[in-house]
Amino acid sequence: MQKAYTAKYIFDGTNLLQDTAVVVKDDTIDDVIPINKLAEKNLVKDYGDCIITAGFIDLQLNGCGGVLFNDDISHNTLEAMYQTCLRYGTTSFLPTLITCDFKDVIMALETIKSWFALYGSKRGVLGLHLEGPFFSKIKKGIHPEQFIIPPTDELLAQIAAYQKYFPIKMTIAPEVFMPEQMKFLIDNKIIVSLGHSNASYAEAEAAIKLGAKTSTHIFNAMSGLTARNPGLIAAILNTNIYTGVIADMLHVDKANIQLLNKIKPKHTYLVTDAVTSMGTDMTEFEFAGKTIYVKDGMCFDENNTLAGANITMPRAVANCIDICGIDITQVLNMASLIPAQVMGYGDNLGKIQRGYTANLIAFNLKNYICQII
Repeated sequence: MQKAYTAKYIFDGTNLLQDTAVVVKDDTIDDVIPINKLAEKNLVKDYGDCIITAGFIDLQLNGCGGVLFNDDISHNTLEAMYQTCLRYGTTSFLPTLITCDFKDVIMALETIKSWFALYGSKRGVLGLHLEGPFFSKIKKGIHPEQFIIPPTDELLAQIAAYQKYFPIKMTIAPEVFMPEQMKFLIDNKIIVSLGHSNASYAEAEAAIKLGAKTSTHIFNAMSGLTARNPGLIAAILNTNIYTGVIADMLHVDKANIQLLNKIKPKHTYLVTDAVTSMGTDMTEFEFAGKTIYVKDGMCFDENNTLAGANITMPRAVANCIDICGIDITQVLNMASLIPAQVMGYGDNLGKIQRGYTANLIAFNLKNYICQII
């Protein structure tokens, strides 16, 4: 069945189009055409002052809607996360498993495998993000130190075996890996992300040259940039590696987000790093074996260590537009097209273009509320 949608603007991934309609057939974008060329204009649904854009894609989602993937590694948790995401215009996401006992890593891999057997990537889940356990203890953040372990060939082989079933993104500290171990992951098409790392510039650069594709929540839990020790941050800024950033204005100062936009406009994407409380009115919850408190949009433990974030994708988009002053078309790509490219879905997600999946949202320009189309 064919349907058509219009609004004040259509953002196709490049341009803001006016007087245009998106034609959808069988959940696929069939055409993007001027309204005056539609044969049956009376059948067009008009979303008024909104922008119709590709649905948001969140590549770092620990939990939301009162659930946490680490707490309950199950289809029920994935479904609850998916339904919560849809309320905020996020049509695709990567469930994120933080550092934990390795048996839970295998359970998460098996859970995503069985989910993909049922739905593929059509029901929100794009794969799995393993944030740990191969980290620097110095840059562990909220991650439980007792589960941070060195990589072994056997453990890496167990993870890589699942890549044939779904995409896997792994956050690792490159300094704890041997070059041949890094090469093994990349040769097996694991999307290597650098983070929770105290790497030197040389160590980070070597990993990027081997094929590390992205980095995890830049500026947070990584070696900083100083005059003679440029560290991981400088390696990210000085290469074409992608990077995720948490734009809740708590994890990262607006000046750093503005800097990213100037240096890496085509390689920076938004993540929420959201946890249990997102989409709820919870004031505390359990995370990584600790009680986490929620106040003024911040999630923190008793030592005031940040523990994920309590932000939605529309709010991250709004912060980048209203506080950081980034052009709306650039921000929308940071929330959709660029993360799709990171995960290898850039040929069917993240744009409004003929042949792409019709994961569409209407984004209200006044209050930044999203509707799923």
